[in-house]
Amino acid sequence: MMKRIFSILLFLAANLILAQSADSLFVEANKLYQQENYVESLTLYEQIEAGNLASDDLYFNMANAYYKTNKVAPSVYYYEKALLLNPNHADAAYNLTFARRMGIDNIEALPKSIGQKFTDSIILKLSYNAWAYVAVICSFLFALLFLLYHFAYSSGRKRVYFITSILSAILIIVTVLFAYSNYEHVRNYKTAIVFAEVSDVKSAPSSSGEIDFELHEGTKVQLLESLDDWRKIKIADGKIGWIAAADIKELQ
Repeated sequence: MMKRIFSILLFLAANLILAQSADSLFVEANKLYQQENYVESLTLYEQIEAGNLASDDLYFNMANAYYKTNKVAPSVYYYEKALLLNPNHADAAYNLTFARRMGIDNIEALPKSIGQKFTDSIILKLSYNAWAYVAVICSFLFALLFLLYHFAYSSGRKRVYFITSILSAILIIVTVLFAYSNYEHVRNYKTAIVFAEVSDVKSAPSSSGEIDFELHEGTKVQLLESLDDWRKIKIADGKIGWIAAADIKELQ
C-alpha cells in the first residue's frame, strides 16, 4: 500500500516539475517571439508540444511564429489545432483567415444546408467536453429545483419550481444530444492540411493514376478513406480524389 502511495506521489511530483518547466519554456519562448526571434521561439514551443503539454494558446503562438516566417502550411495547421481545442478562440479564427490567404488554392465552398449551418454555429461552438459540463450543471440545477418543488408549501412556488425543473430537464437532454453530436462529428469528420508545396490528387490510389487536380500547401481537406500510403480526400467544392499520405498532415 505504501509503495503504491509513494508511486502516485512520485508521479504527481514529476508532472508538477514538468508543468513548471513547460511554463518557464513558454515564457522564454514568448520573450523570443516578442524580440522577433521566431525560429528560436518555435524551438521552445516544439519542446513543450513534445512533452504532451499542448494548449490552444501554445498552438496559437506556434501558428503566429510560423506565419511570421511565411510558413503557410504550419501556420494554418496550428491555427486549426488551436480552434480544435478551443472553438471560441477568436484570435486564432481571425488570424487563420490571413494565413489562408498566403495559400495558392482558391476553392469556392459548396453552400451549406440549414443543418450544417446549425451544427457549425451552435453544436460546434463549444467542444463536446464543454457541452458535457453544461449538461452536468443542468443536472445539478434540475435536482435543486426538484427538491425546492418537493419541499415548497406555496402552490405558486410549487408551480414555478415545477416548470423550471421541467425546463432544466429539457436542457439536460438537449446538451447531452449536443455533446454526443459534437463527439461524433469530431470522431468521424477527419481533416488534414496539405504540407507539400504541390500535390497531385489522383483518380485512384496509385502513382500511375490519372491526375484529377492539384493542391498546394496550406489547403484543408477532409479525409474519407485510407489505403496503404494514400488518402481519399474531399475538398470544400466537393471534389474527391486520392492524395499521397506523405503530402498531408492530419489535424486530429
